[in-house]
Amino acid sequence: MNKEEFLKLVKEAFTELPEHNVHLPEEKVDLPVQEEPLTGFADAQDPLFEQYKDPAAIGENVRTPKEWMEDAQTVVGFFFPFDAEIRKRHRASTELTDEAWNNGYPQGMQMAEQFLDILIGKLEKAGVKTHLPHRDPAFTMNPVPVMSGEEQDLHFSGAWSNRHALYAAGLGTFGVHRHLITDKGCCGTLATLLMDLKLEPTPRAYTGLYDNCIRCGACTKRCPAKAITMEYLRNLMKCAGQAGYIRETLGGGFCGKCLVGVPCEDRNPAKK
Repeated sequence: MNKEEFLKLVKEAFTELPEHNVHLPEEKVDLPVQEEPLTGFADAQDPLFEQYKDPAAIGENVRTPKEWMEDAQTVVGFFFPFDAEIRKRHRASTELTDEAWNNGYPQGMQMAEQFLDILIGKLEKAGVKTHLPHRDPAFTMNPVPVMSGEEQDLHFSGAWSNRHALYAAGLGTFGVHRHLITDKGCCGTLATLLMDLKLEPTPRAYTGLYDNCIRCGACTKRCPAKAITMEYLRNLMKCAGQAGYIRETLGGGFCGKCLVGVPCEDRNPAKK
């Protein structure tokens, strides 16, 4: 199987998703959730995956692709951009959160998992072995207390990171808000899989971790918890506190305010 054939399966898997819309009970409307994913490829033996073991990156808890799957040849990354209407409603909302985002965000994650199941089924029929680190019983996520300047913060040392895998796969770099900024922006759902099929890696059109971020500061103003600063990026402890406040106040819901109303919402602002 070559890359063109693989991408054809990606398109088929997305098309075959059982549901592409989300229902908003209050407004009694259905909205599309996500667009077809951007797809990138990284060599399973790319030195970056070993470098991620540095505590300044992810930490020793992270595993390389080969440690997850001995015969892994390629890491595939996917970025599913959220639909424009969901982004528009979330951007315009002045409340803690809104119906479109509260329904669309979890639906987007569910769609990504369904997409992986469909795609893996197609790959297995073609004789390709796959592995999903985030579903492996060995997957862990360890919170590590750190300081951001004079404020307490958290670093999450995961055994696998979709964001870092997509960075390696040429799909984008990080922003001040710590989200990945792709050519379709930062407002989307990420997914990855490992496979024993060797495909040519996607060239990385960047060299630095933050090359796609123009450091405009828009996300610092969008954050209701004031958790993002230009100097220390997004304080994950404050961010988690805001998420908890929304759950307690509204009985559920999601924030994500820094993903919309910013230049990198749906594009790469650093790309000419």
